[in-house]
Amino acid sequence: MTTHGSSTATLAVTTHDGVGDDLLVAAWDALADVDPDATLFQRARWLRHWDDVLGGRRTLRTRAFHRGDTLVGIVAETRELVPRPSGPDELIRLAGGDEVTDYLGPVSRPEDRAAVADAYVATLADERGRDADERGWDEIELCGLAADTGWHELLADAAERHGLVVRDADVHAVCPVVDLTGGLDGYFDRLPGRMRQELVRKSRKLTRDAGPFEVHAYPPAQIAQGIEDFLEQVRSTDDDKATFFRRPEMERWFMTLADEYGADGTLRVHRLDVGAIRAAMTVSLVQPAGPDGVGGRWGLYNSSFDPSLAALAPGMVLVWELIEQAAQEGIEAFDLLRGDEPYKYRFGAVDRPLRTLTLVRP
Repeated sequence: MTTHGSSTATLAVTTHDGVGDDLLVAAWDALADVDPDATLFQRARWLRHWDDVLGGRRTLRTRAFHRGDTLVGIVAETRELVPRPSGPDELIRLAGGDEVTDYLGPVSRPEDRAAVADAYVATLADERGRDADERGWDEIELCGLAADTGWHELLADAAERHGLVVRDADVHAVCPVVDLTGGLDGYFDRLPGRMRQELVRKSRKLTRDAGPFEVHAYPPAQIAQGIEDFLEQVRSTDDDKATFFRRPEMERWFMTLADEYGADGTLRVHRLDVGAIRAAMTVSLVQPAGPDGVGGRWGLYNSSFDPSLAALAPGMVLVWELIEQAAQEGIEAFDLLRGDEPYKYRFGAVDRPLRTLTLVRP
């Protein structure tokens, strides 16, 4: 349902409850298809489920930007009241939450981003509360913006033009990415020899010390079972990660992903077995290469391993196998997603910085 409409420069802006109606979602998907930086995290399909399972007290709404009848930009945001000693503040954030969503941000063709950023900030700057004497929001936190998309710069420039203050514009996380352009040959050419030798040695050591291993991909009909197996393994340790996955809402979230993305091959679960031992597991989110065989992104969403085999690095061996599989499928980026854990760089990954932009009123 549309709750608000306005016009900024050449773009018309409408605000919708949730992710909007079916017509908007269809146009949103079509726009994401032509945005070279849009990920599945920024689509209505993902955000609708995030809102249902993890949104909590946040209210989801979507800003749509049109030039004439053409949708040129989408920003999904949440609103929530944050308790303060002086009274509750109204906080606006990009929808998705960084616990389970690695990339956040608007969706738009590159050539329209400046206009969309300007229209979005102008709308926020003009927005007031429900009553005439209310000033509306208190703080806007735009995080998860991939630095190479330019969104943080465009939004910061727009904030200055429209009288808002940029309180923070820093890199708050990174997504290490393995470049697979040129297939396996291209990857191996770029990977330093010592790194490749180390990865090969790990595979040989695992076989020598524990026995031959086999990588098993759960078929679409068994993805839910794969998620159950993964959750069982990741909860079997005593670290912070296990505590995170013991939360009831995390099981619901991962089973929701299995239901939504398992059948079409977007969500993939792999297991590395050594004999009867489930040595390591991964959960991946895969955007295949386009019809022209170009692009594609394999996101390593989460992983686990049997602690008793930690010295043999079965998780590293499994990721190495998946990188080779991704390259063979024509995928050009193997994204290890948010976090700078040291193991990610042993595959030749390079950081993709994520920026946060915090805006306040003067």
